[in-house]
Amino acid sequence: MMSAPTRAVLTAVGAATVALSGYLSQDVLTGVVLALGLVFAAGWPRLLSLPTARGGSLVIALTALAAVVVVRLTSLGDLALVMGLAVVAAFVHQMLRRDGRPRLVESVAGVVSGAVVVTSAAGWLAVEGDDVTAALVVTAAATIAAAAAVTAVPAPTRLVAVLATVAGGGVGLLTGALLGGVGPVPGLLVGLAAGILTAALHILFGRFPASRRVRPALAAGLLLVLASGVPVYLVSRLLST
Repeated sequence: MMSAPTRAVLTAVGAATVALSGYLSQDVLTGVVLALGLVFAAGWPRLLSLPTARGGSLVIALTALAAVVVVRLTSLGDLALVMGLAVVAAFVHQMLRRDGRPRLVESVAGVVSGAVVVTSAAGWLAVEGDDVTAALVVTAAATIAAAAAVTAVPAPTRLVAVLATVAGGGVGLLTGALLGGVGPVPGLLVGLAAGILTAALHILFGRFPASRRVRPALAAGLLLVLASGVPVYLVSRLLST
């Protein structure tokens, strides 16, 4: 069984791993993003208690693999094709079911939402390829890690939400100022956004009974880290203009 503080630690560790790998090399970052995506795929359908967890995990895992390959070989724009094929795969998966297809809409929505998360994760890989250094990757991941670490504090929910936002903004401001290519103001904005989202997800997943099991807890902990990929890429484009 995993508690909310444990999920917060998982988020912090995942973000720190992305930050470190982004600093090391693009190849290391690629391996980390893919590995985290596969771990997420294994737990997401179980977190949502979907009726066909195994097939849903397979669709999400294949989407994660395709997204990483496409970004490394072509460009981020081609992720639209990957997402389109993921939606088709989600429907094909439902067509292959032989259990009467209960909760059909919920199953499709759950698998597609998981595919969106792992597709967005590939955005982490596009940042360095667009004339923006690994500094932004490090800054964004560091803010997520800091905000997630604060949510592990045993304190009232409202206080935790405020502290997580402040911690994310503070770390973003400091990291952005220290690392070239980002700047204190963009770092602060990224940190505040990460803090708010981290606090919101901390509260949300606390209401999911399945989030106390290992694989669902891993998916819940990695959601923000993976979903932040494309937003971080968009910030990188703004900084490079």
